[in-house]
Amino acid sequence: MDSPISPPQIDVKEFLRPLLLGLAEEDLDELAQAAVVRSFPVGDTICQEGEPGDAVYFIVQGRVGVFKRLSGESERHLHNLGPGEHFGEMAILQEGTRTATVRVVEPTTVLEIGQEPFLTVLGRSPSLGVRILVRMTARLRDADQRAIAELRQANEELTRALRRLERLDRTKTDFIRVSAHELRTPVAVLLGYAQMMQSNPTIQEHPELRTLVEGMVAGTKRLHRVFNNILDLSRLMTGGLQIGRNPVSISVLLESIQVEFEQALEERNLALELVGLHGLPIYSGDAGLLYKVFYHLVSNAIKYTPDGGRITVTGRTVEAPDLGRCIEVAVEDTGIGIAPQDLDLIFEKFYRSGEVALYSSGITTFKGGGPGLGLAIAQGVVLAHGGRIWAESPGYDEETCPGSKFVVQLPLYYQPP
Repeated sequence: MDSPISPPQIDVKEFLRPLLLGLAEEDLDELAQAAVVRSFPVGDTICQEGEPGDAVYFIVQGRVGVFKRLSGESERHLHNLGPGEHFGEMAILQEGTRTATVRVVEPTTVLEIGQEPFLTVLGRSPSLGVRILVRMTARLRDADQRAIAELRQANEELTRALRRLERLDRTKTDFIRVSAHELRTPVAVLLGYAQMMQSNPTIQEHPELRTLVEGMVAGTKRLHRVFNNILDLSRLMTGGLQIGRNPVSISVLLESIQVEFEQALEERNLALELVGLHGLPIYSGDAGLLYKVFYHLVSNAIKYTPDGGRITVTGRTVEAPDLGRCIEVAVEDTGIGIAPQDLDLIFEKFYRSGEVALYSSGITTFKGGGPGLGLAIAQGVVLAHGGRIWAESPGYDEETCPGSKFVVQLPLYYQPP
């Protein structure tokens, strides 16, 4: 809006003359007669991005800022314009809408020239068009240089921040690895003593003592498993994981895992079916690490499948475009599924999808929490064998339970680098 501030007394024609140098006298007269002097206070918007343009403005005094809308409510300050500069011509020349917002940053007086007289004079005076084009080009060049400088500075700041985060991440990883290693040893000793007590006939004869010792064994086993997972992950992250190459029967591995989870499956009333595994060829890999891959995948399926559900592990050989002849194992469940935004994140260390408990409540408890390491370890081991792993799911829904599927492909003829 116009301000009640009284516009200064100026000779419009003489003000425009140096700005439009070379313009014929009659054309200068026509523009001066069409010009309207307007004054605006700080904060007023003279041009609004997206609105039709119907005038050109020449700044007599004051200063305005040019702003570009980015996304939502945010906007970027491009630059300021001062006395002798003009704006608004682009929308008129393109017969379109304003490409930016012009807002007053200091009390400002402008000459406003309507679209019709401006275009009429422009049509008779090529020199005016050239002058405007030169100024627009210079303005765009300056804007580009500022944007490049800002981008360069932002990149430098991001690089410094990234390096700092990488150092912190290495420090954190080293601390976790050392802590896990130091804690695993006494826990292993504790587990050994607890298992000795569990096998003691005197303990077995007393139900209360037997229950207490069984709880000790289960708890120390879980601690030991967590520490082993942390150490496995730290080795994967630092490239210290040694991959053995020995004949491995994938079917035997998965049958062992089925036995491992037999009690949990019975308690949760879950069915675990193995399909097509006996026809798989012998694979050359690290049996211990591959066991962990499928252990974590089956454990994950149990955790996110409601009681009474079904888990199916299917094996086959396939020709993969990038890997050649592969053993493919798919672990599919009738669980709550995975949200689309989580599919690319679930293999990140410490990431947990859906609404799960923060702390571990058991590796087979429905939606039980945990450190979020299993899938990261599985991915690292598969990649170390030259294979690939991915997840598929129609979505996340605890009512309809669309389920999810994890697929592992292990190349039969992989040559380590």
